Amino acid sequence: MKLFSFFSFMVVTLLPLQTLHAAPTKIDGISAIVDSKPILESDIQNRFQIVKDRVPGGVMTDNIHRQIQNQMIDEALQVNYARKIGMRVSSTDVDNAILGVAQNMNLDLQGLKNVLASKGINYSRYREQIEQEILINNVKRETLKKRIVISEQEINDYLSSDTSITKEKEQVRLRHLLIRASNPEEAEAKIRSIRQKINTEEDFIQQAVENSDGQFAIEGGDLGWRPLNQLPPLFVRALETDQGPLIGPLQSNAGFHLLWLIEKRSPDVTLQQQTKVRHILVRANEIRNIEQTKVLAEELYNKLENGADFAQLAKEQSEDQGSTLQGGDLGWVTPGTMVPEFESMMDQTSIGSISKPFRTQFGWHILQVEGRREADISDKVKRSNAERALTAQKQDVVLGNWLDELRADAFIDIKK
Repeated sequence: MKLFSFFSFMVVTLLPLQTLHAAPTKIDGISAIVDSKPILESDIQNRFQIVKDRVPGGVMTDNIHRQIQNQMIDEALQVNYARKIGMRVSSTDVDNAILGVAQNMNLDLQGLKNVLASKGINYSRYREQIEQEILINNVKRETLKKRIVISEQEINDYLSSDTSITKEKEQVRLRHLLIRASNPEEAEAKIRSIRQKINTEEDFIQQAVENSDGQFAIEGGDLGWRPLNQLPPLFVRALETDQGPLIGPLQSNAGFHLLWLIEKRSPDVTLQQQTKVRHILVRANEIRNIEQTKVLAEELYNKLENGADFAQLAKEQSEDQGSTLQGGDLGWVTPGTMVPEFESMMDQTSIGSISKPFRTQFGWHILQVEGRREADISDKVKRSNAERALTAQKQDVVLGNWLDELRADAFIDIKK
């Protein structure tokens, strides 16, 4: 799910770094005020440069300006709310996120600072932006945790339906267009008018960017790949009865929806293999660059080859906070849990063997495979999977309602 593509900013390319954080060169106007926080016109122009390639024609129209402005208003509301309830981001989390960006660009921290400086990007402002993105992800996660409660009966109903089995492996990539129904008759008339203008995917993208009230409007409504069992039941039923690619209008409590089916896929997997694995992670930092980190990983690998105990070495040297105290133990890992580089190396390593050092976006790793087994299909695991799927079905609506509440409670002054 897009919501939990956490640290997605860690794969920021150089272009967004240039545009997102560049300081205005002149005094510019205020586009909107959210409570006491101004959103400058230059903020909107900078954000447009990031999404320009995804905008039909690459031109800033009034509708696209409105979409970006709304997006930035929502971000400000979420940050304000997070801080109001006392939520903070630790310096360590921000440091780790920035190091992740640097590593993705094949740089150490000083190298990243040098690149930012050469582009006229203020490092303090850049750091604030990273902190804000972490804060938004954290407050969304906490909101979902508080507002989505899955009952035992819901889980029982889900497990007794076809959805839990037949829809778990099937995935679809959709575009989504939403018109909120503050006035249902007007909303329905609007979405039917929009539907008549859509003949191709490019038409759908343009209409989503210009008119959708959905979270991913500026991205042409692209929801990315999602398992069918994590989509709202309304969407699943429509996908079963309508071949598309244009589907709808569909009506829900949130409003009226149009879908564009980009592609379907059914992974050819009959049994899920789990791997018992330990790892050691070392990261680049302010005093150790990427090459020096690689050398350290190779030294640790040599120690393991010469008989050092993996668990003990992990406790002494690994910089993965989540597993260090457990001797690097990651437990039973299922496919799709780890980043591709880690999963590939894990699959290549035989039971009882130790991998050579390899690199991911998080640093340099060495792993040890301790065992393999077929997926645990116990009732406990099935119920946990069901709860996760039901939560995913509800999260878009819950977040939408929460943002509506934040807007209703805030002072928002949009300048003409």
